[in-house]
Amino acid sequence: MKTTIFAGDITEAPADAICTSTNPRLSLAMGTGGAVRERGGLSILRECEAIVAASPPLRAGSVHVTSAGTLPYRKVIHCVASDASHNSSASIIRTCVLNALAAADGEGIARLAMPVFATGHAHFRFREALAAMGETLRSASTDVAEVIVVVEEADRVEEARLLIQS
Repeated sequence: MKTTIFAGDITEAPADAICTSTNPRLSLAMGTGGAVRERGGLSILRECEAIVAASPPLRAGSVHVTSAGTLPYRKVIHCVASDASHNSSASIIRTCVLNALAAADGEGIARLAMPVFATGHAHFRFREALAAMGETLRSASTDVAEVIVVVEEADRVEEARLLIQS
């Protein structure tokens, strides 16, 4: 599997599907979820609300697949990167990566974009999150051909590249 870095908004990543980094309420209120709701439409939020209503509480590390609304993707994979108190850990991040890859495999996704999990709402450290993601991606068994790790700040691309590859 190839791993690349993309600087910018998750909804502009060159992929077949994208991931959000969200809380157990799949609220799509801010960060990657907010961008998906804003650009993909309220239909994605309604799907998230139905998922939460059908199976509360969602556990940290779980993933939930919805349509992409008006976004140019096949699916959105919502990764619960924190618990209900907005706490996360390297273990939760690793589980999100593995579960997102498994969901992408199930959907036949070849190129999957992932944000740096838990660094927004959960305030997890950027470097530690990337290290956990990189470790997991390097050892993962998947049919996904490419994972695009999305960082919002262009000045962090080289740092991200080093952490993902080391």
